[in-house]
Amino acid sequence: MMLLHISLALGIFFILLWCSQLIFFRLHMNWTYRVIPSDWQDEDTGVSVIHPIKDLDFELERNLESWFRQNYTGPVQHIFSFQDPDDPAIPVVKKVIANHPEIDCQITVNPVIPGMNGKSSNMVHGMKLAKYGIVLFGDSDARVRQDFIVKMVRPLRDERVGMTTCGQVNMGGADFWTRSFTFAQNSVTDFIWAFFTKLGVCPRANGAAFAMRKKLLQEIGGPEAFGNSLLDDMYLGRTLHRMGYRLVPGPFTECHVDRLDREKSINYARRIGIGAKARIAVVLPALILMLFWYWILFFLGCITANPFVTYLSVVYMSLRVIHGLMMRSLTNNKIMLVDVVIPLFFDLYGTFCLLFLTGNPDVTWRGVRYTVGKGGFIESAFI
Repeated sequence: MMLLHISLALGIFFILLWCSQLIFFRLHMNWTYRVIPSDWQDEDTGVSVIHPIKDLDFELERNLESWFRQNYTGPVQHIFSFQDPDDPAIPVVKKVIANHPEIDCQITVNPVIPGMNGKSSNMVHGMKLAKYGIVLFGDSDARVRQDFIVKMVRPLRDERVGMTTCGQVNMGGADFWTRSFTFAQNSVTDFIWAFFTKLGVCPRANGAAFAMRKKLLQEIGGPEAFGNSLLDDMYLGRTLHRMGYRLVPGPFTECHVDRLDREKSINYARRIGIGAKARIAVVLPALILMLFWYWILFFLGCITANPFVTYLSVVYMSLRVIHGLMMRSLTNNKIMLVDVVIPLFFDLYGTFCLLFLTGNPDVTWRGVRYTVGKGGFIESAFI
């Protein structure tokens, strides 16, 4: 009887959590789509947008065009930071720049700083060219709405706000591994991280896009202070939180994908595992419980031969599938037959990764294989 009561209590708690996540996402997406005009109050606030780029992302030209079609009335500078002069994305960037001669743009190419991850190295070199008091970093696979800069910059006028940071809504793909990756990304960044950040209980930045006052970023050591880890956004967010600053969720960005391989999905799971292991006292047990609770009830019901608990866990599995399908719909993804199994697969595989893959020291990201130690700190890198 006690096990049944516990099963009912857990079910009520997590179903309410699932409903809260869905409601939060819908409301935040509505705000993302609601265009805010830029006016006189933005005219004196200059923004340096730094784009750390490596390789050719899917529909890169459309992504960059969205950054160039902003309604922001203040001065904007775009800095495109590369590692390789032969990077295939450079011609695309040059084409977009040529289509917008009125916009202040620069391209800089520099080798990766030893000991840093490639993205952070690009950010360091971009910072050297930033001329304005607000710096906004945006990944090359991020597509934004026309008022994105407005919504990212205005909260920073409050000195108590240390950063605006965004979740990324992944869209597209048809095969199992691509849809597994997009489901995992959306689950972790939009329905877990952004939700808890809004509640003020997840002091972590999200690297897809974030904005800060340049002076504050320099005071805490710049991107150099965190770039020797694959978890640079996590450490940056935690540092600001410890200093008493608020992290404000900005509008969602979009990431459109076509086809991603199995290895990218696995390496994303490894990065999440490393991040959880770095904060094992709190985050790891909470994540495992969040993903695996109904599976625990299922196995306990089978082991104890308790049919009520077993049947109840199957009901929870069915509700989890419905929850996953609703997540797909809310993120503007078409629902496919494969999406029926992905929520259950994600929870099982995610738990496995958190328990068993966190000790794997090798993670491949953006074509570079990193050997990492405790906390995700880079020990060596191989192209």
